[in-house]
Parts: sequence; C-alpha cells; structure tokens
Amino acid sequence: MDRDRFWLEMVRSELEDIVGAHFINTDESNKLIYSTDWSWMPQMWLDRGRLLMGPDFIVHPGSTEEIAQIMEVANKYRIPVIPWGGGSGTQGGALPLFGGILVDMKRMNRILEIDEVSLTVTAEAGINGQQLEWALNERGLTLPHYPASANCATLGGYLAPRGTGTISTKYGKAEDMVLSMEIVLPTGEIIETPPVPRHAAGPHWMGLWLGAEGTFGIITKATMQVDYLPESRRLRAVLFRDLSKGIEAGRQIMTRRLHPFVIRLYDPASTALRVKAILGYEFDGAYMVLGFDGDPDIATLEEEKALALCAKLGGEDLGPEPGWGWWHHRYDFYYPPKNLKLPWMYGTTETISTYDKIERLYWAEKEAVETTYADWNIRFIGHFSHWFHWGAMLYSRFIVENPPQEAEEALRLHNRIWSTAMEAVLANGGMINEHHGVGLKLARYMRRQYGSAWPFLLRLKKAIDPNGIMNPGKVGFGF
Repeated sequence: MDRDRFWLEMVRSELEDIVGAHFINTDESNKLIYSTDWSWMPQMWLDRGRLLMGPDFIVHPGSTEEIAQIMEVANKYRIPVIPWGGGSGTQGGALPLFGGILVDMKRMNRILEIDEVSLTVTAEAGINGQQLEWALNERGLTLPHYPASANCATLGGYLAPRGTGTISTKYGKAEDMVLSMEIVLPTGEIIETPPVPRHAAGPHWMGLWLGAEGTFGIITKATMQVDYLPESRRLRAVLFRDLSKGIEAGRQIMTRRLHPFVIRLYDPASTALRVKAILGYEFDGAYMVLGFDGDPDIATLEEEKALALCAKLGGEDLGPEPGWGWWHHRYDFYYPPKNLKLPWMYGTTETISTYDKIERLYWAEKEAVETTYADWNIRFIGHFSHWFHWGAMLYSRFIVENPPQEAEEALRLHNRIWSTAMEAVLANGGMINEHHGVGLKLARYMRRQYGSAWPFLLRLKKAIDPNGIMNPGKVGFGF
C-alpha cells in the first residue's frame, strides 16, 4: 500500500472542500515551476539538470477565510505552508524545501477601495504591483514603490521582505507606506492591525509581519499610502572621479534635507561594466543619477542646491540626458537580455549602514571578495541606491564568468563567496540585507546578526507558529 499517496489524497480532499478542485494543482510540470524562484541557487541547480523539491499541493485560494481553513488543515497534520506571490524573490524565500501546501496568492487580486481624501488604497495582497499602479494612475495617483520586480511581484511580496523601490530615497520603503494589514496567523486566526501605524496605543506590533517573509503568517490585505502623480520630474547625472566624493555628496544632500526621489551612485567598476553595457555611456569614474519631483519650482530649486553641493566636491554636471537615460532604462539592468544570468555565477550581497561606516564597509567587502577569489577572476561591483537621513544602502554584487559546472561544487563556491562578503559586512557594522530579504540564502547569518536578541526572536516564532508550519527553513527559523 502506498501510504504517502493515500495520505496525500486524503489531504487533497480536505483542501478541495475549501477552495474547490479547480484551484488545486498537483501536476509535475507545475511543481517544477514552483520549485524555483528568481534566485541563482535553484536556477543553477535546475540548469545542471538536477531537480528541486516541489510542493505537494499548489493551492489558489480566493478569500481570507479560505486561507484560514487551509491553515487549520496544515496545523492539524503539521504540513508546511509556503506563501507565494510573484516568485520574484532572489534569496530563495519562497522555495518549498520540505514540500507541503504552496499558497499562491494571485487569485486575491482585487482593489477594495481607493480613498482620494486620505490618499490610501486598500487591496488584496495577491494583486500584481504593476496592475495596481496602472489602476492608481488612472486616478492621477501612484503607489511610490517602484521595484524592478513590479512587473511580476505582488503587494504582499512588497511587504513580506521589507522591499525597497527605485524612488525610496524620497518616498521610503514599502514598509513606510503601509497603514494597516489583515493577516492569517499560522493557527488560522484572522487578525487586523490598527487602522493607522502612528499612535501611542501600545507597541508597534504590525512590524512583526514586515520582514517575516511568511514565517509568521500570510498577509492577505493591506492599506497603503499613495501619492499624487508628480507634477514634474527632473533627472540629472553627475560624474565623480573619486567615489568618496560621490558618497559625501549624497550624504550632504540627505543630511541637509533636500528631497531627491533618487540618488544612484555607481562605483567606477560598475560604471565601466554595467552602465556602459546597458546605457551605452562610457564614463571614467563614479556615475551618479539625481532625481527631484513634485512642484516644478521646488524640484528645480532642490536640484540646483544638490548640483551646487556636488560641484563643491568636484562633481562634473553631465546634464539631464544621462539622467533620463538611466530613468527610461532603469529596469533593463534586471531583465533579459542585459541582466546578470546563467551561465555566470553572481550574487547581490546588498547591505546598509550609517554614513560613518558605509564607505569603509564597501572597501572591506570589495577587498575581501576580490582577494579571496582572485583565482576565479571574480569581479566586485556596487552602487549606492537607497539613501536615508542617517545612512545609505550598498548594492554590492559579485560575478564569476566561468563557475564550476558540477552543481554541488558551484553551490559550495557560491556559499563561500557569500560567507566572505557577509563576514566583511558584519565586521564593519553593516546589516546582512537591506531589501531583498533573508530567505534561505541568508538564514545562517541571522543568529550572528542579532546576537543576544536571537533567542527572543526564536521564542516569538514559537509563540506565533507553535507547530512550525510557516515557510520552514527561511529567515533562520529552521524547521
């Protein structure tokens, strides 16, 4: 008797009672598709002809209540539950490592309310980011979270890993735009966070689900702050011969409370390699893109003041065209045919720190990676793309053009390079990630990242998810 098959069929019948037979898929071809996300590790594994663990069931719920019932089934039999948005993650955060029930959220894609007085939108978490944006644009509004993944990512996927978009320097991260959320807990309970995020009625517990990457439950609905589409938008490019001067210019722009929607500073290596390949500009130095938007007079004035700060630090004003060139092709860096892709080995070891550490961190990571893996002709590139009043984010990447062909050997090398990069990051005051999330890739660094606070986070996980069913193996929580 095939006990596993028998048991799976019994579970399937319970799931069919909840969502209907049409919304459950167990085809091998679909299991293969859902066994990988956008991260290098599983894609390399499949590229080498190796298979990955897929889910036992791919379920497409149509309501919050259905998800709550799915959770009850999963809890009863202690089956893993993996939330799935657009599958655009780069850290292996949605990989069904232990099989189980993969909950694809894309059927829950309705816009529930657009409040043009308070400037908010309430939508189900499975809505595609670009679809949501187009609907808002028809009202003259925008959700100012513009990640490169917007074409495929979902609203829930914006929030679960604490995502950041290309205009975050003015408008903030996705977590800064959320007012409230509806969540299904691992126990099947449905809860709602307070209607507004800023108050003094107790601790800010909504934040528990921002960055939890589905390990604390499933976000099913969110109310987000939106903005009017900007009346004007100005782009400019500046070239710095010295990367340090470019970082200092960005710091001064932010700490003097100018409000650029973007500062993107490419290091000389990235300028020579990626900017040239994608935008066609041949600059020798560190290429910076500056953007200001909103009221035309204010945007113009702020741009003038920013350019003056850059000029004092030796920045050469390249004019508007190289700024607009970046804006129109900003996503080309991440999509075929110009993105980093197999057969190359690559990784994005992005990090963030305060201004007093960020440049030291950049040089330490660059030296560690380039020195340790010189035999592999590794290349280290980076840009500084999300700026705050107190610090900046470093989008550091490594590239190996001729990695090992054997899958296990390639994976081990990939992990060793990441370990070298993370050692440098942690030793120099950085965080192991700024916006891609932890997922599977960074799980092993969480204990060191949080030190004495880590046991508290483990107890929190145990309290919220007592049977450990939610997205096991991710964010360092194990299984």
